[in-house]
Amino acid sequence: MKRFGVRFEFGLAVLLALAPLCVRAQSQDGLSSAEVDKLRDAQDPSERIKVYLSFQQERLGRMEVVGESNGDDRDNMDNLLNQFISIDNELKDWIQYQFDHDGDMRKGLRALLDEGPRQLEILRHIQKSPPPGSNDFSMSLRDAIADMNDTLDGATQALAQQQKKFPQMAQGAKDDTRALKKERKEQKKLNQKERKVRNRDRKSDNPDDSGGK
Repeated sequence: MKRFGVRFEFGLAVLLALAPLCVRAQSQDGLSSAEVDKLRDAQDPSERIKVYLSFQQERLGRMEVVGESNGDDRDNMDNLLNQFISIDNELKDWIQYQFDHDGDMRKGLRALLDEGPRQLEILRHIQKSPPPGSNDFSMSLRDAIADMNDTLDGATQALAQQQKKFPQMAQGAKDDTRALKKERKEQKKLNQKERKVRNRDRKSDNPDDSGGK
């Protein structure tokens, strides 16, 4: 279930319609109102990534519990897997949007690349040691693993490019600051020079003006 034809395809016109302050997950099945509020509050690019990761981890924890229930809750396992996939797709949408709009996600991407492999390992463990009746959700499990692999590949690419981009942007900001300071300094000198000229002209026009009576 790769949302993006080639591993996110950063920089290409593959972004779904998404407003920066919009919480698309509000219509997403399985999110509680409290989770929707957390997404709405997390407008920082990196913080939103961490929120999505926490949602995924919560579903994985519940999956592990279901996996130990001897297959008595197979429908719930499939539901949790579908929620995990949906959240992961929302996460990829967010990363894509922020990448296209130069949002600094470096902290969030590092958190994803740190936590993601552990989440992937939990999914693989469930796949290797499936509970009874696992055929009922085996396809959703494969999709969740494929989606998470795709997310980690895209996050790796995004982080590598942002690490190159933002130092350049920071250097550009420093250059602009230096140029502005230089311009202000030159303007200050020009103003001082103009004041001297005006004072000299005023004195030449009023040679007897000593500044007082």
